[in-house]
Amino acid sequence: MYSNLCAVLANMTAVSDPKPARRLGHASIAVSIAGIFLGAIIVIVIVINASPAADTSPCTYYEINGLCYEHKTYYKPACSGVRRGDYCYY
Repeated sequence: MYSNLCAVLANMTAVSDPKPARRLGHASIAVSIAGIFLGAIIVIVIVINASPAADTSPCTYYEINGLCYEHKTYYKPACSGVRRGDYCYY
């Protein structure tokens, strides 16, 4: 019987104190909005940092001394392009 009385009194107290409840409701909404904005900012920062850096080279494949070459093969005596190390670029 005593526990039921406490539950009823607690329920009545919560309903009869609308100002503190309203303040907590406003605080809850403010914290939720702040969390949404913070989450959006974090997602934006991650997306910006995860995107690949722009390639400054105008060449699609290989660049040697400022010239672009499309193919790279292991060096052969008859290299029709440019030799660099063990490879031939043409």
